[in-house]
Amino acid sequence: MKQTTFIIALILLITMACNKEKNHDNVFNSNYDTLLIKTKKIKGYGLFNSFSYNLDFIDTIEQKSFRLIYPGNVSDIKVAYELIDFKPYWFGNLKRNKSDYMPTFLKSYFPNKFDTINIPSLRENSICILSGKQAGENVFIVDENNNKDFSDDKIRTYQKFNIKSFSDLIPCKYNIYNGTQIVEDSGWINIGTDKSDKLVFSVAHYLECDFSYDNLLYKIGIVNGLPYLRFCYENPLIAIFSEGELKKDSLNNSDIATTGEYLKLGKNYYYLADVSNNGILVTLVKEKDVSNKIGTQVGFIAPDFNCHSIEGDSISLKDYKGKYLLLINVSACWSKVSSYKCFMDLTETFKNKFAYIGIDDSPIALRNNIKDLKISNRFVIAADNPMIRKTYRPDACSRTCFLVGPDGRIIDNFEIFDWETVLKKHFQ
Repeated sequence: MKQTTFIIALILLITMACNKEKNHDNVFNSNYDTLLIKTKKIKGYGLFNSFSYNLDFIDTIEQKSFRLIYPGNVSDIKVAYELIDFKPYWFGNLKRNKSDYMPTFLKSYFPNKFDTINIPSLRENSICILSGKQAGENVFIVDENNNKDFSDDKIRTYQKFNIKSFSDLIPCKYNIYNGTQIVEDSGWINIGTDKSDKLVFSVAHYLECDFSYDNLLYKIGIVNGLPYLRFCYENPLIAIFSEGELKKDSLNNSDIATTGEYLKLGKNYYYLADVSNNGILVTLVKEKDVSNKIGTQVGFIAPDFNCHSIEGDSISLKDYKGKYLLLINVSACWSKVSSYKCFMDLTETFKNKFAYIGIDDSPIALRNNIKDLKISNRFVIAADNPMIRKTYRPDACSRTCFLVGPDGRIIDNFEIFDWETVLKKHFQ
């Protein structure tokens, strides 16, 4: 009897210890230098923008190195293989080409996000999607259970791509590297037709972290950013959704940080050090003093630059000391003229409020728009100016604007299409 009582008591102690440990998950205070925050996967897009891209279908006669099973009542079958993780593909190309970039790649991703000994095959590293016809109607099938057999999955008719309806999101299983091994995971995808009736694809889930910091509750969201908006987190974007009773219903460009950039929790700043490959853990590291930090986040010292305009004259950030300066990225990506028209409207409306420099990445597109729209302003080409490229235009298709104050610090950053709303906050 005494032995039974002892065993029961021991079990209770172990259970209480486990519950106590569990209750301390995602509970932190300002004494923590490193926050290891557990996440959960949420269906939909949250407060983040959704992005989609075309599915690349091939004939079944070009089928890859593994067998697929097709339904008997679908004709004109083509298949698309959507990669879960791009890193094995990159690694293969770098290895074949004996690229000098290989050491940088391995330093960035090995072993926590990619294991050279545990490289998944295409069969393990893809979601398969079938398109075809049934009774003369265009249909598609997602291999939802990841068994490479389309005959046991739902047949769906073509519908317009919809980012607002959760009922259209498709659950799916897939394999992903978790830092030590490849494991089964699951999430949601969104598939529909674009304006040209071609099927487009989007990962339709994001990560949320609910945690306590100095007894204040926070909710943070994470997605993977451009250029690879997939299932892994090579370029994570992070934003605070709520802080105590303060809840956001939308995100500004300045609300979003990426790797090495900062979130403010209470009076402290933490930079995003890492998001695990499968997204289950976020690592934030405290920065003891950000007063002299250089970067394009709001409040930081604007990165210096020396460059040349398209006219050949020298430009330096020091030239604008004591003045407001707006660095305006324009791009012909997605629309040949829209950002250039915004540039014209913006500079005309606020021409006496600040100086401005336009930044493009395509001399041809810029030259055409200067001629067609009769733009006469100071521009630089990022590709010809490494300091601008590195600091103010890391993305070739960027349309982000950076407002620098007279003290040389970043006041705001925003997408060019939001110029009127944002700038009126600063220049009534």
